[in-house]
Amino acid sequence: MIIKKVLATMLATTLMAASVISASAATPTTKSSEPAKEEVKTVETKSEPQTEDPFEEVVSATKPVVIAGTTLKSDVAGAIALPKTAAIAGVVLRQASNTIKAAAGLASNEAPYVKAYEITAKKSPAAYASFNAAAAAAGATVLDAVNIDLGKMAGGKFSDLPAGVTVPTTIAVKNAGGRTLAVVKVLPGGATEILQDTDDNPNTVTFPITGGLAAYAVIAY
Repeated sequence: MIIKKVLATMLATTLMAASVISASAATPTTKSSEPAKEEVKTVETKSEPQTEDPFEEVVSATKPVVIAGTTLKSDVAGAIALPKTAAIAGVVLRQASNTIKAAAGLASNEAPYVKAYEITAKKSPAAYASFNAAAAAAGATVLDAVNIDLGKMAGGKFSDLPAGVTVPTTIAVKNAGGRTLAVVKVLPGGATEILQDTDDNPNTVTFPITGGLAAYAVIAY
């Protein structure tokens, strides 16, 4: 119960922080611990809760995700917030924490940490405008979306990893229905790209996330 409250506090801080994606995000481009004290970014000015208790579904990022009989696991610490109504069943980093730590050049007292939570068109209209435009251009539809913030923890304080750090990540999708899945990524400032699925599981989509905050929408063809 204590862990759940700590994770909820961390996601609460993230959801209430300042906006970093401007209205310019609506025009897509082609691809060319003391958690309560954290200072982190979100993608929109509005942050209405998903439910009366928006943190009811907050879980550790190391909790296994089971989708259609397949179990996905990660040893990267973090907090994931997804309501039961979400089309996304889970977010799982597919690289070992020590591997990320070495690649990012982290100090001995630093460890990778990820935060992810569902966003909606009501909460994040600019991001969704980009998602929908990119999906429509590709003949796809948006299923659901999450903000993912890839960073590090040191002495109980969170900070973003550099954008040059990339980590393969899998999103499990409920009721994919055999459709082809992909991801639309929107960065703060509005840069948008479509990331193709690199796995062969019809119920998941695997793609690289980068250090720092970005919004990722699962789309289906």
